[in-house]
Amino acid sequence: MKKDKRTLNQHLMKKSLLLFAFALALSFGAFSQTYNYAINSLNIPCIEQKGDLMLGLGWSRGASFRALEVQAVYSPMRHLAVMANYFGAPEKSVRKQEVYGTNFHLWEAGVGIYEKLPKGAASLFAGFGSGNLFSHYRQGRTADFNIQRWFLQPGLSYRSHHFQAGLALRLSHLSYHRAVVDYSIESPDIQFIQNIEKSAPMFLPELGIQGGVRLKPVTINLSISFIFPNTNEWDFIRLNSSIGVIVDIGVGRKNVGSK
Repeated sequence: MKKDKRTLNQHLMKKSLLLFAFALALSFGAFSQTYNYAINSLNIPCIEQKGDLMLGLGWSRGASFRALEVQAVYSPMRHLAVMANYFGAPEKSVRKQEVYGTNFHLWEAGVGIYEKLPKGAASLFAGFGSGNLFSHYRQGRTADFNIQRWFLQPGLSYRSHHFQAGLALRLSHLSYHRAVVDYSIESPDIQFIQNIEKSAPMFLPELGIQGGVRLKPVTINLSISFIFPNTNEWDFIRLNSSIGVIVDIGVGRKNVGSK
């Protein structure tokens, strides 16, 4: 039995590492398209008790970006957890106004409550995020926005010996501050910006689904996050696909996933 379990773990590890290497290779390369917002991956933790800590590192892609994502969740006391996320889609050559495109980053933090389930947990988080979006439209024409986002996120997670999954709905309130825009930007890009000015602040329902192979204490995780109302009039990136690793650190955890 132990030999079969070891063989299964080795097989899962090989498959996961191949998938991870493939996604990492895809993360390189440049984009040459502007956008006015990109969804980051939803952080869907499987926190079950005081002292649990989850650290995640991932690479994500959308229609016009590639990004590094860092996520963390920690439970300082029973039923209470804190969350921190970073999304960075840097394009240094865009910042230098050397190429056409967008440079975007976002930090966010939240606090929430959770309840352990027979296999997994239910959670509810609320938080705030802040970031900057800079776009270069050639010939020195730029748009520079500070972005703020409040969110409420109910979620469910599942965990077994070899599998982990999560589902969450993030209700985001998105606003734009300190906008510096060159209004000689040509259409349709300037029209997108004007539509944002008319519509902001915006309410965005965002859905996240994830699943991964557990190689305790590491999970190789795949995630898809998307905005489900149509955002074409604002030129938002509605879909984010991500692959990453999650490390579970539990203080005093015993027999997790053994039920």
